[in-house]
Amino acid sequence: MAGERDDIIETGRPEGARRRTGAGAGIAVLLVLAAVTVSGLLSGPEPGEVPPSPPSRPSPSSAAPTGGASPALSDDPAPNVLRPRARHRDGREILDLVFPDGTAAELSYPAGLGLAELGVRPAYGGWPDGRPGLFRLLVAPSGGPERDGSPIRSMAERVTLWPPVSPAEGDVLLFDFAPWYVALHDSKEGMAFEDRLLWARGLRGRTTGNGYLVLTAGPPLRLARPGELFGEEPAGPQLWFGGARETLVVMAPMPGCDAGRIRMAMIGERRRFSAETCRDGVYVAASGERGHVERVIDGVRFRPGRTPVP
Repeated sequence: MAGERDDIIETGRPEGARRRTGAGAGIAVLLVLAAVTVSGLLSGPEPGEVPPSPPSRPSPSSAAPTGGASPALSDDPAPNVLRPRARHRDGREILDLVFPDGTAAELSYPAGLGLAELGVRPAYGGWPDGRPGLFRLLVAPSGGPERDGSPIRSMAERVTLWPPVSPAEGDVLLFDFAPWYVALHDSKEGMAFEDRLLWARGLRGRTTGNGYLVLTAGPPLRLARPGELFGEEPAGPQLWFGGARETLVVMAPMPGCDAGRIRMAMIGERRRFSAETCRDGVYVAASGERGHVERVIDGVRFRPGRTPVP
C-alpha cells in the first residue's frame, strides 16, 4: 500500500448525522481484513522456530469485578470481548469506556439498546514514523486466537506470525497481551521482515482495572492520535461494539469531528443499513437493522470519563 505524508489529516468542524449504504474507500481492504477473526489459521512451520499454539485462558469478559466505581464485568465466556455491566440513571444505561490510547469517556444511551451486551473490542492504527504508506490497523479479533495448528514463527516474546486467513491478505502478527489478543493483518504484498520486527518489538499493551486494553508503541512506531485519518478512514483509537451477525457500532474520539469527511469502509461494505454522526467530540458509525441503527445514532451521548486505573 502506498501513501504520502499528507494522507494523515485531522478532521474539521462538526456536522450532523449522515446515512449511507455504499462501499467506503481509502484503506478498505486492510480494514475489512483486520476485522476477520484469527481463526482457520493454517500451519506453515519452519523447523526449530515454532512455538506452541496460544493456550486457552480467561477472557476480559470473564474477569472478576474490580470494585469501587469501575463497572463489574460479566461472566460471559466469549473470548477477546469485553462486556461491561451498565449502570442505570434516568432511563439510560451508562458505560465507562477506555479507548486504546487511554482516553476515558462516559457513554450513555437509552435503556434497551443493549450496547453492553454486544460486547466491545479495541482497534487502533499506526505506522513507522515518516512512512505512512505502511499504515496498519490493529484489531482484537472477536473469536480470539485459533487453538489448533501452529504459527510460522515467533517474532518476539508473546508475538507470533501466522499464515493468511484468506488469499486476499498477507500474514498475521498475533500479539498476546494477556488476557487480550490483538491481530495485525498485513496486506497481500506484505511488509519487510524488519518492519514486522518493529511491530513485534515496539508494541506494548496493558489492561486497565475495568478490563479495557490500552496500547502504546516505542519509536520508530507511531500510533495515530484521536482525530487523525488515513485517507478518509479513522486511523486513531476506536472501540467496536458487536460483530458480523449483529449491529456493528464503531466509536472513535474525533476532535473537530466532521462526519461528511469520513468514509468507514467496514461499515459501508456490510451491505446493511448504515448511518453515522459526530456527537460530543466522538465519531459514531453503525450498521445493521435499520430501526436499531437509527436508535443508536440518535440516542448515544458522551462525557469525559475518569482516568482509567492501570
